[in-house]
Amino acid sequence: MIKSTVITFLICLATFSVGCSHKENNSLEEALSLAGENRTELEKVLNHYAADPADSLKYRAACFLIENLPGHFSYKDTSFINAYHNAIDSVADLYYRKAEHDSIFETTAEKYSKTLDFVEDIHILAGDYLIMNIDSAFSAWQNGSWAKHVDFDEFCEYILPYKIEEKQTLDNWREYFSESYVNKALQVLQYNDMHKNLAYRACQEIIHSIQDSIKVVINYNQDILPIRKMSTLTRIPSGPCDDYSVLVTAILRAKGLPVAIDYTPQWPFRNMGHSWNVLLINYGKNVMFNGIDPFIHNYLRDDHPMAKVFRRTYKANEELVELLHTEKNVPEAFKNPFIRDVSTEYLKTVDVEIPVKEKKHKYVYLAVFDNVNWFPIYWAKVEKGKAVFRNMGRNITYLPVAYGESGIIPVGNPINLNPRGEIRYLNPDFTACDTLTLRRKYLLFGAMYSFMDNILDLKVQASNSSSFRNAKVLYTTKDYLRSAGEIHFEDQPAYRYWRFYKSTPNGGNFNIAEIMFFEPDSIRPTYGKIIGTEGSYYNREKEGKEAAFDHDALTFFDAPWQKENWVGMDFGKPIPIEKIIYYPRSDGNFIELGDEYELVYWHGDGWQSLGKQTANDISLKFANCPSNALFLLHDRTKGKEERIFTYDGDKQVWW
Repeated sequence: MIKSTVITFLICLATFSVGCSHKENNSLEEALSLAGENRTELEKVLNHYAADPADSLKYRAACFLIENLPGHFSYKDTSFINAYHNAIDSVADLYYRKAEHDSIFETTAEKYSKTLDFVEDIHILAGDYLIMNIDSAFSAWQNGSWAKHVDFDEFCEYILPYKIEEKQTLDNWREYFSESYVNKALQVLQYNDMHKNLAYRACQEIIHSIQDSIKVVINYNQDILPIRKMSTLTRIPSGPCDDYSVLVTAILRAKGLPVAIDYTPQWPFRNMGHSWNVLLINYGKNVMFNGIDPFIHNYLRDDHPMAKVFRRTYKANEELVELLHTEKNVPEAFKNPFIRDVSTEYLKTVDVEIPVKEKKHKYVYLAVFDNVNWFPIYWAKVEKGKAVFRNMGRNITYLPVAYGESGIIPVGNPINLNPRGEIRYLNPDFTACDTLTLRRKYLLFGAMYSFMDNILDLKVQASNSSSFRNAKVLYTTKDYLRSAGEIHFEDQPAYRYWRFYKSTPNGGNFNIAEIMFFEPDSIRPTYGKIIGTEGSYYNREKEGKEAAFDHDALTFFDAPWQKENWVGMDFGKPIPIEKIIYYPRSDGNFIELGDEYELVYWHGDGWQSLGKQTANDISLKFANCPSNALFLLHDRTKGKEERIFTYDGDKQVWW
């Protein structure tokens, strides 16, 4: 219903005509027609502002809101939603009484977990409510101190809309935030002539002040209805990044600051996406910031590529509406037409042209891999056997797809777009096969490197004395590990006591997840009595020395902070050791002994198997693999994280 209304409306979309009567404005008249019985409420708004020539700008704003009203929606059962938000408010009162909070929150989530129907705003929006919002928005814009640089078109996008996003409670959120919320924080600006009218400084002061009432705890696993009553959101100390972006937008717009929400629907190198805020500062530039992070800056990391960035808008995107009208099945990310592409504000982009043989669908998409499935990230119309995708992010692997009732339909092999914007078609070539040596199933992120730094300069010592008197140093770790570590001893020395030892004169610690000692010609590790430093850094029993020998690469010995730490084995008698395998503290994505792995490559319409292996070493070797292919390594024994890669220069290159 919502989709069809948007389509019907925008098929008739005409260029916005400033200052004309609604009888002469085709798009406005179309919206009024779609309002049905609620038309009188919307005409009430237009007549209210048409009556006074001094309100001509407000009349234009009313036209903008009404002609773009179709497609915006709210929950139908307002009594249920009001009761839900009241219940959440009561739980928020108990947040720091954790036991009660968790119990009541679980009960509340279960009680209010039903699927709710929606209703078009155009059918329910009261004229008085819209007038109140327009007047409040104009007051914040024209009488406030921080939007003097904002023109009318920018005002319509960044301040005017009566809601921040769909399903938001239609209450007087502007008054709630403008009259009393964090106003003291702004008073200090009045004493600084340079800063008192700067939107940047006002934004910074507001964000600082609301941190007292909102604790930044990003939690993506709350199985409850989204909280879309703004006053309730201010009392919830945890939630997804999107909640913080919505809340901050409401607070700042109520204060007259020009703010919007930008987002990338899916990272091209991992699962999930992200959203954040942008502030239109006095010099005409959009500056990004992360919800209630008090530091307004470009916080997105340069090593985090993005395929696409969109801005949430009140006005529908005509390209998307045409797509929705043309295609029977559309990816979830594009069922909302109230977005526009702002990738060029963030990325060095390139247009991607690909041949398309697909004839059933008039649109195709470029998709990125979300660790499990391909996620359509942008659209293009098929014309004359090709599709041109505008302003795509670089250094990313994409899959061209169409979209049907069951989801994506591949229409070509993956393409790799390099940093220069050049396309490499990943067409598997069995005439030039490779043997792949694989050491991980998932790329290494930044935190992993800090853990690996912690394992540098460990000494492998052996002795026949329990005090390690006259211990022999057999090995010292020197390099970062791209895989688990493996140490071979050609002379196979025999000692009773073996350990990993670290000396830090000024105090320090180290982590190690797993240690395995192998006797000559044995494929199974030998175990004795666990010996080593007692305790752990945080005094957690599960992070004591026993964790280094528990057959679990996700647990680890976290040595206490002191000058000397060690962990090892007492074998009861001297035994020869041929090799040692050890795992640093990590994400559990190294090749693990005993796990079964399957290597697959993409060809045609899906993943094709290159065989399975049970790991008996810290790396796997797969022979007769096609070159120029896109691969994925599954751990069939355990785990979830896995990532696509190519094999170039005898190593895995992650995408």
